[in-house]
Amino acid sequence: MYICAIIESMTFLRPEILTALILLTLPIIVHLFEFRIFKPTVFSNLLFLEHLKHEQHRYQKLKRWLILLLRLGYFTGIIMAFALPTIPEQSNTLQDAPAYLLYLDNSFSTTAKGFSGSSLLSEAKEELYQWSKSLDGNQINWFTNDAQYPNQSIKDFQQTILSLSASPRQHSPEQVTLNAQRMFAQMGASNRHLIWYTDHQNWSVPSNLDGIELTLRSLIATDRTNICLEKAAIDRSDPDKTRLSVLLSNNLNEEQSITIRVYKEDKLFTQTGTKLSPGQDKTVDFDLGALNKFKGMVTIEDRGLGYDDTLYFNVPPQPKVKVLSIGQKSHAVLRSIFDEKDFSYNQRDLSTLDFSLIREQNLIILDQLPSINNALIGALKEHLLNSGGLVIIPEMATMETAQQILSEFRLGRISSLNQQSRTVIEINANDPFYKGIFEQNVADFQYPTVGQSYNVNTQARTLLSFDQGTPYLFGNDGIYFFTGPITGPGTNFDQSPLSVVTLIQLARQTQIFPELYYPTFSERSIENQTNNSSKQSVLAGSLVADQVVILTQTSEQIIPRQQQIQENIVIDFEGIDFNSGHYSARLDENEIGCFSFNHPRNESHDRFNLPELGTTQIKTTKNMDNAMAMITQNLEGKQLWVWFAIFALICFMAEMFILKQTT
Repeated sequence: MYICAIIESMTFLRPEILTALILLTLPIIVHLFEFRIFKPTVFSNLLFLEHLKHEQHRYQKLKRWLILLLRLGYFTGIIMAFALPTIPEQSNTLQDAPAYLLYLDNSFSTTAKGFSGSSLLSEAKEELYQWSKSLDGNQINWFTNDAQYPNQSIKDFQQTILSLSASPRQHSPEQVTLNAQRMFAQMGASNRHLIWYTDHQNWSVPSNLDGIELTLRSLIATDRTNICLEKAAIDRSDPDKTRLSVLLSNNLNEEQSITIRVYKEDKLFTQTGTKLSPGQDKTVDFDLGALNKFKGMVTIEDRGLGYDDTLYFNVPPQPKVKVLSIGQKSHAVLRSIFDEKDFSYNQRDLSTLDFSLIREQNLIILDQLPSINNALIGALKEHLLNSGGLVIIPEMATMETAQQILSEFRLGRISSLNQQSRTVIEINANDPFYKGIFEQNVADFQYPTVGQSYNVNTQARTLLSFDQGTPYLFGNDGIYFFTGPITGPGTNFDQSPLSVVTLIQLARQTQIFPELYYPTFSERSIENQTNNSSKQSVLAGSLVADQVVILTQTSEQIIPRQQQIQENIVIDFEGIDFNSGHYSARLDENEIGCFSFNHPRNESHDRFNLPELGTTQIKTTKNMDNAMAMITQNLEGKQLWVWFAIFALICFMAEMFILKQTT
């Protein structure tokens, strides 16, 4: 009765192997048919052997039947063992029918090569496609980093899996299990099983499994060495020498030489070679010369991931800096410095100033105004909120006005007036304001003198200082204050090269350039709420009536959110997935700008965490068929394949013993 109960409750994890039992007919056919032909030969006086012959025939017949049964026994035992017989635990029989959900990690890290020579993602896609061909009328619930596919038919699943491509998105383990919980809830399943295809990048055991039985299908790459074009930056402080800086990262095992190429409009512009040391980042600089605009890309070649071997960038045309001087005492100096080639300079008196003109400027200079009214202060504060710049040259005869300006913009407080000539002897060359300007030793510089100056107590950063350490030029957040005049009696600052360098830099830093490139996607998150530069850009132009800016790349067209702010069109990229490459911004079929997009480089960093076997209750599998067998039958039951293997071995040894006894 006990054996009958075991047989009745026994199930197989690989029932398809039982079809091999049909091969048992072969030994039966061989044993049932005797193909040997006996030719009788008559001898005299051998009648006494008839009885012996009859006894031997009965013994041989019994032996053949016994060998047949033993062979059938060990063949059956082997086949049954490979079918993985098991007896489910009693607790498993009380559970609801198991529901499975498949998650396929299709992030860029899965494009690394596997043992077959194809990418890990291609191997997983082929495995799942072949598995789906064995299904009959079932629907599949699964999801990737990009989309969810509840109750998808087998035909649709096969089409989707074959067309699936790598994604720049990567989910954390908690995000994956949260998506799984939501899909299981929609399925109404309580006996939940999640099959997780992953290469274990940034992987850890999820903390929110909450009743989900997790089965891991590990995707292991043969080689994880990779060189990455991490990021690029542009330096346009010198209009005649635009510098492109490219940062490369790697996880190499040994030193390697590599060629970096820069293309302009798909044509090779320049290239250089460099050596990379294992695990050390390196910055490579390129001189792009004097340029108006540059739409290009940087490329390398390596054996690692392919998506990070190209970096697209766009240097837009550099517009003229709009400078407005209010006052006239320094007008001649300012007009000579702000030439018409790179600047649009205007001068107005306060009495005739149209305040609407302030909104159009990049830099406002208050040139020794004897007084200032609240209307002007309000307009200047609005100008600063719109990323404009403000330079204040005080009137030495009206300390109250200078004190009012310092107080309104919270720059400091005047302690006294110095009427003696002083020399500017210190340049804060390490400040980002003067970055890359002073290549020679500033100690050998010809320093200017200033006839009169204010002594100011301030917490702002100082750019130029007098011989007693008091500031001559200081400022913060786009507001800068000269403590004395730049021209006039006893002052020769206007005749020093330092005046040209400083005033031009004050004007240039007020320019707002679009980013060199943007990420291909931007998700709404708490972390991103403070980083609007990666989600918005500005185009010069005006929208009329129903006009909209359209972003195009080959046949793709995208209409982003946009709004007109003064003379600029603000483009919002948030919530849009872009391809890597260049997008042309068009308004009524006319190109008014260009944006470049690159995939985030998160996938290029070598952080792969394989689970330690035996430390968790998470199961692992080598393929989808085995994973489904584990879900369907639950491998936690009692295993019987060992006993069938032992039975097959006993039958084989018994056959060998019988055959040996007859030789």
